[in-house]
Amino acid sequence: MTTEGQRVVTGRHFAAKILISLQVEPKAGRAGMHVCAVGRNGEAARWEGATHLHSIATLDSNTAKGRFGVAYVKSIFSQAAVGFNETAPDEDAIAVDGSLEFAIAAARVQIKCSSQFKISGKSATWDSELHWRDSWSTSAVPVYFVLVILDYKDPVEWIQHHDAGTNHRAAAFWVRVNGAGAPTDKIVVPKTQRLTAATLELWEKEVKSCFIPTMP
Repeated sequence: MTTEGQRVVTGRHFAAKILISLQVEPKAGRAGMHVCAVGRNGEAARWEGATHLHSIATLDSNTAKGRFGVAYVKSIFSQAAVGFNETAPDEDAIAVDGSLEFAIAAARVQIKCSSQFKISGKSATWDSELHWRDSWSTSAVPVYFVLVILDYKDPVEWIQHHDAGTNHRAAAFWVRVNGAGAPTDKIVVPKTQRLTAATLELWEKEVKSCFIPTMP
């Protein structure tokens, strides 16, 4: 009897079944792509470049990057001990991925993750959509666009494990996208605005300013 990725061997001289693992070779896909394991929706997950993780992948590269980006940003929020409520996938009607829960009120956050930029440099530019801008402009609380940059396309390079700990080869940068200076068709994210736990102190002040007028 043969199953996907495994073979069961039986016979008269075996008291038990022996399970032999077979190496699954990637199938050729489009140029520069590999067809990986079949995802839950029945479609093959595709990856750019080479990675030894292709045989177990159930997410395509864009989905995996998106999930990595959210997880990376949430780890920074957790470091600051501020809760984050992620928007359900089918409920992203106001172009935000979640709400950062300060005591006075929440800030809204849109997260994108990409390997097309480098962490170094002065800025990164992302195309915005009209319905995003329409939704952000109606928010009475700050909306922040966070761009997580991966210096490598291959997911094997995204995280490094070593004796002293674990390194994420990524960085996040942010810009406010409602109120004064709201973007038009392009979102310019300055790399001087690195997302760290300390960033949330500034964000909380901006949220508070929506409810508590600044004293003269």
